[in-house]
Amino acid sequence: MENGTHKNQDHGASLHETLQDLIGLHRQLYEVVKSENEAITQADVKATYEAASAKEALIHWIHQAELSRQAVVRTWCEAESIAASDATLRNLILREQGRNPGLADRLQSDLSALLVLVERIKKQNELNGSLVNESLKHIQNMKQNIFGETNPKAATYNQSGQRNAGSTNAHGPRLISKEV
Repeated sequence: MENGTHKNQDHGASLHETLQDLIGLHRQLYEVVKSENEAITQADVKATYEAASAKEALIHWIHQAELSRQAVVRTWCEAESIAASDATLRNLILREQGRNPGLADRLQSDLSALLVLVERIKKQNELNGSLVNESLKHIQNMKQNIFGETNPKAATYNQSGQRNAGSTNAHGPRLISKEV
């Protein structure tokens, strides 16, 4: 076996291992954002906080794994005299398709799995964010209904016994919300 091919396999194996670590961490992150969604919908403050803490820790470990992946790619590219601008995972996969199709298939599978997970995490986070925003709007509407007007003088009477103008809510404060 040629020495260069052996080194490619070593770099490829290291890259595959690093990508597997990233996939595992992203799977964990996806499970956490799903549990965060459940905590938000159930208004479980403790579980929401725990999910946020777990997300923060996982993001740290994902960052560390990504730095490791970049180092493996950089080392591989230096050994192969590949320009930094061409040092993408897709380009490495294309290069290996002719030399080592098995490695190229494993790396392509890793990349596909990672991209699917990233997309799922992104969508779940967007859903979680919209739930939080809708909850905040609902709380604001409830606050408006309970306190009624934003101008405290609007529902009072002046010295001559006339009701002050400028009421934003002709019916005054409501204790029951009509929103769904």
